[in-house]
Amino acid sequence: MRVRSEVLLMTCVFALGLAGLASAQKKGPVAGTWSCVAHGTDNGDLNYTFNLEQTGDQVTGNFTAAGDNGTESHDVKTGSFKDGKLQLHFEDEEGTIDVTGALDGKDAMKGNWSQGQAGGTWECKLGAAAASAK
Repeated sequence: MRVRSEVLLMTCVFALGLAGLASAQKKGPVAGTWSCVAHGTDNGDLNYTFNLEQTGDQVTGNFTAAGDNGTESHDVKTGSFKDGKLQLHFEDEEGTIDVTGALDGKDAMKGNWSQGQAGGTWECKLGAAAASAK
């Protein structure tokens, strides 16, 4: 009986360990590489990529876009995905870029961006080729 109890205990510990490993590897809904386009910039539509990671409500990562001097990359300064709402804040040479939005189905999201007095909308596709300008 004692051996059987120890085997049962070991089986439970092993199963709990696997469940913990599986939950640690589960990605949040906004985690991944997103191909995006921002509408309303001074230069028209801007194609860029979000590379996002999500742990609980916290979102980290960066966005990359082609700039005048090659590819530019800016890290998320603060980010969250809470109650279905995405909020990201970036810094560049012109100040803070505020991004808000939400998922639009399983593999898309969209929202608004602002930087100072400028602003517009954006849309992304998960893992898709670069978004085309509209």
